[in-house]
Amino acid sequence: MPRKKSQSSGNKPLPANQQKGKKVCTCCHEEKNLTDFYYSSSPMYSLDERIPVCKECCKTSVLSEDGKIDFDKFKDLLRNIDKPLYFDLLFSSEESVKKENSYLSDEEVSLHGYEILQKYFTLVAMRQDKAKSYSDAEKEGFIHQNSNRTKREKDEILNRYSHLINQCLQNNKVQHVSKQNQNKHYSNVDNFEVTDNIKDLFGDGYTTVEYKKMYEKYEKLKLNYTLQTNLHQEALATYVRFKVKEEMATAAGNVDEAKKWYDAAQNAASNGKLTPKQLSAADLQKGVNSFSELTLAIEQATDVINILPKYKTQPHDAPDFNIYCYISYARKLKGLPPIEYKDIYKFYDDKMEEYLRQYGDPNGVFTEANDTMLKNRPNIEKFIVLPSDYDDLSDESEDDADE
Repeated sequence: MPRKKSQSSGNKPLPANQQKGKKVCTCCHEEKNLTDFYYSSSPMYSLDERIPVCKECCKTSVLSEDGKIDFDKFKDLLRNIDKPLYFDLLFSSEESVKKENSYLSDEEVSLHGYEILQKYFTLVAMRQDKAKSYSDAEKEGFIHQNSNRTKREKDEILNRYSHLINQCLQNNKVQHVSKQNQNKHYSNVDNFEVTDNIKDLFGDGYTTVEYKKMYEKYEKLKLNYTLQTNLHQEALATYVRFKVKEEMATAAGNVDEAKKWYDAAQNAASNGKLTPKQLSAADLQKGVNSFSELTLAIEQATDVINILPKYKTQPHDAPDFNIYCYISYARKLKGLPPIEYKDIYKFYDDKMEEYLRQYGDPNGVFTEANDTMLKNRPNIEKFIVLPSDYDDLSDESEDDADE
């Protein structure tokens, strides 16, 4: 809204080294009469009620070499001296210069930027806009909302300056958002992929950040609830959708929006029996009443077990001796002669070569550093030292069996 007119500066102290009725331009640094500066009712210039840039510099400092108005410089000047930017006034200024120079084309008129600016600052200094600021014009969309212009004139103004108006509005929006987001932190989605399965689960139309938050919350919550049917899965997905929306609205400071999504999430949790107070004793015990279900629950908890256990090297210790004993026992039952322990390793070596020929060793499992088979083989021999009377004991056992 228009600013209130400040009190007279007659009794206010002058800046050091400034003569009464004089002012130094911050652009050209020349001392000039106060009348050479445009009036301002901004609190920033309440000392002498004049903007710090002289009238001449207000016009010459924003012109390009060919005499046209450099819009970016013009916009920055108005913002800095806190004067309003109205494109309908700029339109009137250009039209006035055009009438005074009817022989000029529109392109040639634009070269008369000095005259256009002179008329613009005259219009801004009139009663209607004398006390207005740059933010006042911004609130109106940089065009007077209450004017007596015809529809044709309004359409022509929008057509001529629409790109500049949009540029101003967009810049102000970006600055506003940038200020809001200062020192705020957001999820990193660089390594997150929105798969078809994720879209099938939560639906289409969400941002990558929303999909990431929903997927992570779903994966965490499903460990606590048994998804027995598709209805259970859908109930949990519905709750997660609403809950993520509530959290994001809360982070954005939108209380009404957050309350709406909170109520929706609570209803979804109640309908899907997802709240802790609704879980019965059977619900709490489900999934842990057998060793197999307990094992499944542990394997699902990725913070406990990340991967299934697997051998990184082949064991060559006492269990190998047990294997040797079993093979010897099986051969004895079939009437086959005893086998030496090295024959078992030869069988292993043959199978390993066959595997390597077919699949290779991309993970280096069978390298000398990882495969302890060769260096451990001599250590296994101590497990297969048979007693001296082993053969005699075997014969006695056969005689007993015959009797």
